[in-house]
Amino acid sequence: MDMREKQSELYKNSGVPPGIGPGSPFTGNPAVQKSKTGCLAKLTFIVLLAFLVLAGVFYLYPLATPDKIRGDIIDCALVGQKDGSNRLWILTDGSFNYISTTKSPGHYSSGRKCKFCKAWLYEYDPLGGKVIRRIKIPYRDIIIRTSMFYNGDKIWHVADAYHLDEPKIQTFDVLTGTMVEDTAGFMSRHPMLAAGLVKAWYDEKKDLITMDTKDGRTGLIYSIQEQKLYPSYSLYYDEQRKDLSEKEKFLLCAQGGQDTRKLLYRVKAAHRELIWNESRLQHNCDQLERKITHRNGTFEARQMADTVFLRGIIYHQDKDGAIVIHLNQIDKKADRIMTYIDREGKTKWTVPQSKMFPKMQIDENKGYYSTFSGTENRIKVIRSRNLVVLMLEGAGIMGFDYTNGKNLFTID
Repeated sequence: MDMREKQSELYKNSGVPPGIGPGSPFTGNPAVQKSKTGCLAKLTFIVLLAFLVLAGVFYLYPLATPDKIRGDIIDCALVGQKDGSNRLWILTDGSFNYISTTKSPGHYSSGRKCKFCKAWLYEYDPLGGKVIRRIKIPYRDIIIRTSMFYNGDKIWHVADAYHLDEPKIQTFDVLTGTMVEDTAGFMSRHPMLAAGLVKAWYDEKKDLITMDTKDGRTGLIYSIQEQKLYPSYSLYYDEQRKDLSEKEKFLLCAQGGQDTRKLLYRVKAAHRELIWNESRLQHNCDQLERKITHRNGTFEARQMADTVFLRGIIYHQDKDGAIVIHLNQIDKKADRIMTYIDREGKTKWTVPQSKMFPKMQIDENKGYYSTFSGTENRIKVIRSRNLVVLMLEGAGIMGFDYTNGKNLFTID
C-alpha cells in the first residue's frame, strides 16, 4: 500500500482529512492553541485586576477613609474661626498622573498625562486632624499653574489654561463650601472679559490676577484687594502711586551690594515712595542706614538684627514681624533655616532644616528641583493668629506655634 492509500485509510478510520493532523501545516497545534488561550485569559485577568485596583484607590478607599488628605499638595490658605481656632483649606491634585511616550519613525515625544483628572479642595481642622468637607473640582487635563488663596471673604481658585482645560476663576463660601461664582460669572461682571479668557494666573506676592482674552487683550490686571479690573499693569501701578498714606514694610537688602548676604530692615514711608523705591533700596543697604529725604517726607529705616541672612527671602510679614527662610551656607549643598524676627528686631525662634521637609534642602547634584532656584517658588508661609503654616508644594504642610516655633502638626 502506497503512502496515499495509507492516508486515505487513516481518514476513513479517524475522520481527519489526509495531510491534516497534529504538526501538520494545515491545522493549529492543540498545544499552541491552548497556550494562546491561556495567555489571553491571563492578560484579561491582569487588565481586570488593574481596573479594580484603580477603582478601589480612586473610589472605594476615599469613601472608607473620609478624613484623609489625598493627592499632591498644590496650595493652601488659613481661615480664622470665631472661636479663635483656624481652619486650613488645602488644594491637591487628585488625578492619576502618568508619563505617556509616543514613538514613530522620525518622531519621539514624552509628556505627563492624567486619568480621573481633578483637584480636591479640602477644609481641614489641623489640630483635630479632621476633614470638614471635600469639594471636587473637575479638570480635563493635567493641573498646572494653579493657585488657591483666602481674601478675608472667600476662597479663590485660579487656574491657567492647558490643552483641554480653559482658565478657571472660582470662589467658594468659607462657611458652607458652596461655589459663590464660577468663571462665567466672574467674566460677566467685567465687560473687558466678554470675549472669554485664554490665560489667567495669580501672583501671590502682588496679590493680583493677570489675564489674557480671546479678543487680543493681554496683561489685564485684577486687584484682589480693590476688587477692580485694570486694562494693564501700568495703569494699576499709576493708581497705586497716588496713595500717599504712610506704610511700614520689612525689607531684606543686599549688604555691600552682595545679593547673597542680606540684612533685615523695617522701613516706613509713603506708600507711593515705597513701591517706587523698593527695588533700589533692596540693592543698596547704605541708603537705609540713615533717613532719606524725598518729596513726601522721609524714609525712616531701622536695621532689625545683626544677622546676615544668606540668600534670605521674606516669605511672610505683618505688623508683628517677619518670617525669613535662608541658608546656612552658600554651596552646592546647604540647609534651609526658618527664622522669625519681631518688629523690635528680636529673634523669637528658628526652625532648622532637620525640623522641616527634607526636600527643602539644597543639593544641586540631585537636579533642578533640588537647587535654590528650583525650590524657592514652591515654598509658602502664611499666618493666622498663633498658627504659622509652612507649605512645600508637592511635599506637604507643617504647622508651627507662632509664639515659640514648636511644631504642631505635619501633613505629609
